[in-house]
Amino acid sequence: MTVDRRNLDVYLRSVNEEIQTTKMSSELWFRSARPQQIRANDRFVHSLMSAGLDWGTSARQERPEPPEPGRCPVRREYWSAVRSAQDVAVRFGAADHPSLGAYFTVDAGRSGEAAFSRARSAMVPLSPADYLSRSIDRIAVRTGTGPADACRKAMRMLSRDWSLFVDACRAQPHAPLHASAVLREFHEAVVTRSIPRSGSDPRPLDSRAGGPQVVLTEAEARELAASYMIGRLPFTAQEYRVAEELVAIPRLQEAVLAAQLHLMAGSLKAVGALVDRLGTLRSLLPFTEAFVNRSGYGPSGRIDLSPNPKLITVLCNNVVPAIAGELLRRGVQAEDLDAASIRAGVIAARRRHIYEIVIALFDRAEGLPPGMVTLSGFNVRVCPAAVPFSSFLEEWLPFYFDRGRGGG
Repeated sequence: MTVDRRNLDVYLRSVNEEIQTTKMSSELWFRSARPQQIRANDRFVHSLMSAGLDWGTSARQERPEPPEPGRCPVRREYWSAVRSAQDVAVRFGAADHPSLGAYFTVDAGRSGEAAFSRARSAMVPLSPADYLSRSIDRIAVRTGTGPADACRKAMRMLSRDWSLFVDACRAQPHAPLHASAVLREFHEAVVTRSIPRSGSDPRPLDSRAGGPQVVLTEAEARELAASYMIGRLPFTAQEYRVAEELVAIPRLQEAVLAAQLHLMAGSLKAVGALVDRLGTLRSLLPFTEAFVNRSGYGPSGRIDLSPNPKLITVLCNNVVPAIAGELLRRGVQAEDLDAASIRAGVIAARRRHIYEIVIALFDRAEGLPPGMVTLSGFNVRVCPAAVPFSSFLEEWLPFYFDRGRGGG
């Protein structure tokens, strides 16, 4: 898909400034885009990432020069930029912390063990979440994998074959089905190892296109979303404990800051060309995870970028635990951190699917009782920037860590 204004307009109609992702739209507001639109949006965002970001990989001849860790005041420059646009960054997911150091935090509650325990304690027996949880347990025992891997396997099955499970438990052609019945059908298929196959290019069933409605309460929908959250939390409690030690290392902190400034500085020219081509600052909305525009995204604004400190916490919770896992695998301590371990951790994070999410396609429909929503299937998505961003981190995070040797 090429980068053009028509594709941008379509994207902005379903994913706007207030609802930045289809996941948030579906799970928080119960307004899901159609599966076809989700795929089209992903392709468009991928094209934007290719056109609007200079990832600065080793094949590039020109490398921007952000402040050098340990020698230049990278913290002061980064924090000064953040403070000038913190209100905008907060709108796009950043915490409103009073100091830079507060962003370097690890949430131990994101460990797979903690997440599964929380989800289990809130489950209602025989609910959709309960049947999914039991299915995950069975897959984990059968395959010898942890909860996160087993959850991802389960969600891929549901995403692929949802329409077949709906058809298998449908009693009347157009009568609504409760989601617990469909998830029970899935659980029985997992137990008996009779998972159906729907062909080479399956698609989630969309009740808005004439299929049967699968319904559940809003409370059940939130419970279900909490139960499959564990698929996005692949790290152990021990890895998070080591990660807490790692994020306190000044040299690693400065490497994270310098790498983000590098990405922003290197992208200024490409971002400017993209805005000129599309004629609107709103074309920069998909980049808000990495940087925000100080003057906002209205017609009277101008390009003036600032790093979004949300990215710091995202890396602390999703990449640093993978680095911790590599240290544990090698049997060394946090103080033994080196560039090779960082690079191995970045690669391991990609292998452990941190860029993959599942979206349940919840939606509101006319004629349903208050508090009821529909579920038209599940969509497994990979972040459109996963490959270039992971490659960027693989090169530049170790680079800046080594460059900061002796400093801090």
